[in-house]
Amino acid sequence: MSIRPRVLFLYTGGTLGMSKRAVDPAHADSPFGVPLAPSLVAEDVFAYVRGLEEEVSVEAELLCNLDSSDMGPSHWARIGGAIAARMQRYDGFVVLHGTDTMAWTACALSFALRGLPKPVVLTGSQRPIAFVRTDARVNLVHSALCATMDVPEVGIYFGRWLFRGNRATKTSIQSYDAFESPDLAPLVEMGVEVLRRTPPRVPAGPFAPAFAFEEAVAVLDVVPGSAPYVLAAAVAGGAKGVVLRGFGAGNVPQRGWPDAIRAAVTVGVPVALHTQCLRGTVDLRAYEGGRAALDAGALPTGSMTVEAATVKLMFLLAQGLTEEDLRVAYQADLAGEGAASAP
Repeated sequence: MSIRPRVLFLYTGGTLGMSKRAVDPAHADSPFGVPLAPSLVAEDVFAYVRGLEEEVSVEAELLCNLDSSDMGPSHWARIGGAIAARMQRYDGFVVLHGTDTMAWTACALSFALRGLPKPVVLTGSQRPIAFVRTDARVNLVHSALCATMDVPEVGIYFGRWLFRGNRATKTSIQSYDAFESPDLAPLVEMGVEVLRRTPPRVPAGPFAPAFAFEEAVAVLDVVPGSAPYVLAAAVAGGAKGVVLRGFGAGNVPQRGWPDAIRAAVTVGVPVALHTQCLRGTVDLRAYEGGRAALDAGALPTGSMTVEAATVKLMFLLAQGLTEEDLRVAYQADLAGEGAASAP
């Protein structure tokens, strides 16, 4: 008799396990009929995926029960700590999570769970599992199966794809294919056949988790004609790091912005220069504005998503690195995130 792989489901909340909350009909303007709220019966989700137990030995724990908009670094640390503490007992892990900040949590876990030897899959749904028309069941089943594969990294499963977690981003409110990986093919496609698309990463060293994150990191958009006072204001307000979303390949207006970047870097606040585009690689050598920002000390973000670029900065700022070591680490490929020096 074959031994079924052991998978632990960690429930944190989100639409998948939500229930309808009764409200005044005058305010029932939600697309679901009434607003959704975290359910008190989340442990009942397995009643909707009968048969999964024939393939996988599943256990479940409730870590928290939150709308994912309320998730943050303390929750990332709690999820990561739960996985690390149970690493020897299970073959893989599935984190049930709301979609709105799922990519942020996936990025955090990818950096925090250094040397991860087993798969960690985040999933959720656009509609609750208790609804007749829902994407939750297939996401739940396929995530469990992905958690038994030899894919030792943090992933996001949604629709029919297992994405590298720190290369995925939510791109749709309406579609069941709510996530994309703009600059990296999915790890796995779960169709009629199971197809491997991108080879998984191999752990570069022993499992050595670290769960600290600096919360005081600002994300700012450059707007045509805008003055760079917003960057100075963020630094004056206590930001320890800034992700600046410029134009195209990382271009910024030459009037004022390079000087503002230099001023921030001079006082020890790293500025990562990102793009407002969904696809492509930031190259600060491409245009004069980007070159001026690079000369002022801006850090290029390569092909990272905005979630990865931000969470990576939060993680590195909390590791006690010197300014130069942080600059080197930020441009290195730590977890397959598509850093500036990645091939």
